[in-house]
Amino acid sequence: MSFDKINVPGPLNQEPEVCNVLGDSITLRLTTEQTDGKYSVAEFATPGGVGQPPHTHAWDETYLVLEGELNLNINCETTVVGTGGCYQVKAGVVHAPTPNGDFCRYVMVGQPGGVESVFKSLKANEKDLHDMAKVVEIVTKEGVTIAG
Repeated sequence: MSFDKINVPGPLNQEPEVCNVLGDSITLRLTTEQTDGKYSVAEFATPGGVGQPPHTHAWDETYLVLEGELNLNINCETTVVGTGGCYQVKAGVVHAPTPNGDFCRYVMVGQPGGVESVFKSLKANEKDLHDMAKVVEIVTKEGVTIAG
């Protein structure tokens, strides 16, 4: 299963922005502007050894795994979702999505919309991403709290 282009009439019919940050390739399929703030949709292509640190935020996220396996590390406990599987992480729950193997491709739906601001901010500050303190500062401004 792959999403090459979303064919929706009007302003939704546009090429999605791709954010290649911190080893992830994140395609912003639908943004909060396109959904009247209701939700955002991002597709991740993540190689093994790359992933997000344990974190929380004020929005729900639903994950649908398209290829491979995704370990969501819910509350620091292994939570593996396989191809075709789906899992919802409620706002405020500590999680750390990472591939469970060499590669994982998945779709994440954030509700309400706006999660794409995290990825756009990281992309805009690409030159600073070698400094983990700067990464934490960037994502914190966008509503993410790094756990730990």
